[in-house]
Amino acid sequence: MHFESKQEVYVNNEQLISKVGSNNVDIIREWLSKQLHLPKISDKQLVIFLNCCQCNLEATKKMIDAYYTMRTHNPDMFHNRKISELEKTFNIFYFHKMPLLPDGSRAGFSRLRDFNSNLFNTLDTIRLVFAMYDICIDEDPLAPGWKFVMDMTGFSVGHLTKLTNLTLMRKCLAYVQTALPMRLTAIIMINAPPLTNQLMMFLKPLMHKDLYSLISIHSVSDMDSVYQSIPKEYFASDIGGKAPSFEAQKEESLERFKTYESFFEDDEKFNRVDENKRIDKNNQCNSLDYGLEGSFKKLELD
Repeated sequence: MHFESKQEVYVNNEQLISKVGSNNVDIIREWLSKQLHLPKISDKQLVIFLNCCQCNLEATKKMIDAYYTMRTHNPDMFHNRKISELEKTFNIFYFHKMPLLPDGSRAGFSRLRDFNSNLFNTLDTIRLVFAMYDICIDEDPLAPGWKFVMDMTGFSVGHLTKLTNLTLMRKCLAYVQTALPMRLTAIIMINAPPLTNQLMMFLKPLMHKDLYSLISIHSVSDMDSVYQSIPKEYFASDIGGKAPSFEAQKEESLERFKTYESFFEDDEKFNRVDENKRIDKNNQCNSLDYGLEGSFKKLELD
């Protein structure tokens, strides 16, 4: 079978726009002309938002506002995303995009590389994951859906302790649920130790019910059910698949990240809101709500 080894080349902007409808793009452009606090947004990025929201115009508007507002108000997660800042995290944490799935959807794979919890940094890991998903989105602007595959091998009490940072995880999940422009279809946790259930008990109150419903947890002996969704051969050779090894994909992901240096510099320089120009102050993201009021989705606490 074929596995992509290089960054894919996609169709031009006109072809991208045709996939979501030029009329839809025009409507969002007209709306943006009245949102003086928002930055200039490329046609490709508008297509990404529309595709994620399945061309629901109101949902698209809310996601656009949330996306740029939350990036502005959470510099700890979205500023200074340079290789000099994140290369050490590449040495602790694997992240790569899996081969294109048979149904045309995509999957991102993550796993600890170094099991020493003393070296694990929750914020740096979140920064790396969000940066890599930004790359994935840019490479696959019309992906019909995304699966997040989390290999829990090596997960320990030490990692659990660091992940139960309420403020940080609340911000992280708020971004995933309101602003990440990926149509998420599944979160698959594999090789999960019993300790994973404690992590989920902590995270469940911070999640929308629909997000929580996408999560499935699989122990080492329960991989056959995973292969029904993602065939075994799509996994790295380290765990019985036919894709390149974790180390080979680590190096490829690292090199890919380096080619996006100017992309991240431009994101930090241009993709931010100016709250002084926001007309509807009720939609302003504040430090307590992380953008969950007003035009953004409400976080349902169970």
